[in-house]
Amino acid sequence: MRYLLTLTHSLIYLFLAFIALSSCKKNLEEERNFNENSSIESFIAKNKWTFNEADGIYHVVRVPEYGYLASRGDTVEFWYRGYTLDGKIFDTNVKSEAKKAKLDTLLRSFVPIKVIAGESNLIDGLNDGLLQIRENEFATILFASDLGFGGKAFGTVEAWSPLAYDIELLKVNSLNIQQEKSYISGLNLVSSGFSEDTSGLFYNFETVGTELPPTIRDTIYGWYKGTLFNGTVFDEISTDNRQIVLSSDILPPGVKLGFMLTRKTGITELVLPSYLGFGNNGNDLVKPYETIRYRIRLDSIKQ
Repeated sequence: MRYLLTLTHSLIYLFLAFIALSSCKKNLEEERNFNENSSIESFIAKNKWTFNEADGIYHVVRVPEYGYLASRGDTVEFWYRGYTLDGKIFDTNVKSEAKKAKLDTLLRSFVPIKVIAGESNLIDGLNDGLLQIRENEFATILFASDLGFGGKAFGTVEAWSPLAYDIELLKVNSLNIQQEKSYISGLNLVSSGFSEDTSGLFYNFETVGTELPPTIRDTIYGWYKGTLFNGTVFDEISTDNRQIVLSSDILPPGVKLGFMLTRKTGITELVLPSYLGFGNNGNDLVKPYETIRYRIRLDSIKQ
């Protein structure tokens, strides 16, 4: 009986020691992660960048573009440059950058890398970071070592190093994207009197209007109505001459662009590809990757 009690006490002590060790390890990991993220945020602040953070990945838009946001399962092609926060480049598929960093240029392939977004064998931070970038966008993604090489050294990268990648996303492709592009092509919008903006927005001035169009910094007064191509109204201002803040996140990007093309008293019809509308996710009434229409009127610009 005494033996059993001693054995039981020993097992309890071992269990408590295991719990304490696990707790200590977790605390050390949390502290390391906190310190690395603080270093990342200091690096971003030093460069005077603005960022969004999701799931431990910091996303900095360096050159904004309008294009399809990469989704898990999409095929993507991109140029990249990987470096540590002290600026040392450790990997790239850009030959000029490899030469500058004195990396081996004989064993590397200097062509855009092509992978399945979110499902490749890239390190987690790069793999998931691609899902925050749009087609044609130039961005920097940064993340702590637990999403990188962790406690393993990689070439000149020391263990437990936060990493940064400059990414130029050249192409995003999927069946959904191909289907939408085919649908838009079938609308024959240009032959119907529409013009296409460099963003991919289609617009037709029903009434041209006067004076200069507003900018993204302006507050305007006007009206808009959004419809699906089957005639369903999904978005509408119920009263005329409503105040609209163009920098607001409430408006789809294509509507903002449309107002910035429209002159005072002008009325414009818009056709928005999904990436200028409600994107890959859609909403309660708009399906993912659905092309939509808006009719807008600019009454005045707030002075």
